[in-house]
Amino acid sequence: MHDNLIPVIVSRKWQIAESYHAVELQPTHKSALPPFDDGSRVTLRLNSAGGKERIYPLLPFPSLSGGYVVGTRQGGDGRTNGLLSDFPLNERDEVFAGIPKSPPTIVDERVRSILFSGGLGAAPIAGIAKRLASAGQRFELHNFAQSADRAVLREELHALRSHGEVYHYFGLSDDLFAQKSSHAMGPTHANTQIYCSGPPAFMDCIERQASEWVYAANIHKIVLGEHTA
Repeated sequence: MHDNLIPVIVSRKWQIAESYHAVELQPTHKSALPPFDDGSRVTLRLNSAGGKERIYPLLPFPSLSGGYVVGTRQGGDGRTNGLLSDFPLNERDEVFAGIPKSPPTIVDERVRSILFSGGLGAAPIAGIAKRLASAGQRFELHNFAQSADRAVLREELHALRSHGEVYHYFGLSDDLFAQKSSHAMGPTHANTQIYCSGPPAFMDCIERQASEWVYAANIHKIVLGEHTA
């Protein structure tokens, strides 16, 4: 291990939704991978000395090898979309895994919690919802996808309905998405906690809308994807 990085190898992958796959990462030297909380993310690096990095959500699926299972978006041929040359993540690929990072979760029964997810952002948002549910705190969760077939962790989100309100939206235009997300937030108190994870434009829209209602410190963006070391 170098700089808190652990060498891992892609041991298997399988589809979890249309255009999305789960990828199992197994430590190459039988090292014990650090534990993680619900909703955590892990940074993968191609080279231990530095270079290209990407942040992946850890999925709530058991690993057969004691490793991690991360979510990826895939192209139509089943390979990593847009990353074929700079960050492949196919079977037998070797990469380096960092220490998982837990998402911020404010547990306070006096405040309202509104969660927004899009694409792979459903993974960290589902984890935050589980943590709130474990603390006995209710929440509202709004999940957006291009279609029902492309909704990541749809069943896992559905299972949370006994602890909070869960809404799914499929195939919305940009304008209609903005209307739905705005309606979900307003009016709300300045102490409301807003969580969002998804594509950059998705989170930027949520942040702009939320800033009209809540304190900036109460807007929590869980970023996934490319990161330069």
